[in-house]
Amino acid sequence: MLQLFAMQVSGADFAEERWKPYLSQKRIEEAGRRRDGRDRQLFLGAEVLLNLALERCAPEVKRPAAYRRNAHGKPYLLPPDDGIFVNWSHSGDYVLLALADREVGVDIQLATVPPRDALVRRVLNAREQQVYDAVPEPRKKKVFYEFWALKESILKAQGTGFGAPLPEDRSLWPTRVLEFRDGDYAAAVCCRGGMEDAEIQYLA
Repeated sequence: MLQLFAMQVSGADFAEERWKPYLSQKRIEEAGRRRDGRDRQLFLGAEVLLNLALERCAPEVKRPAAYRRNAHGKPYLLPPDDGIFVNWSHSGDYVLLALADREVGVDIQLATVPPRDALVRRVLNAREQQVYDAVPEPRKKKVFYEFWALKESILKAQGTGFGAPLPEDRSLWPTRVLEFRDGDYAAAVCCRGGMEDAEIQYLA
């Protein structure tokens, strides 16, 4: 099972009554300590989207859902709901979320800023750099951020942190670039052991 959800959080007022069932008091308090308004919106929007998605896919889960994080920050639902694996990512105006029955990772990147050459050399391996170099200029940014999102989705699925190396055998961690409705974004998903077709469901 793989389900993908996205939500545009810019402009949403998460203090409204309708959002209360989808936000924990802890998340609200932590958000209040964040100074940047966009960062605060994304932070709150991630938990709202998690609980909206669970409401649709796993209505038996009590909301707002309780979860813990491992040493590298990956969230895991607490028992008895720990058979559902979750992961989310946010960038720009959007939050992206995956629910699955196995380890899963997602990543979304706002792909409007041209990457510097030094960053391209650091992120892409030799084969990927050849692909990147062959792409016509208008699409180069998107291709770079797609590669970036693919790599981060693997690391997030593994739950090992961004400083860890990518696995040598990627057949155990298949990935897929996602079609995102806003062309300014690149997104990807990784599921341990197998990949399923799943379209992003956009929630408001």
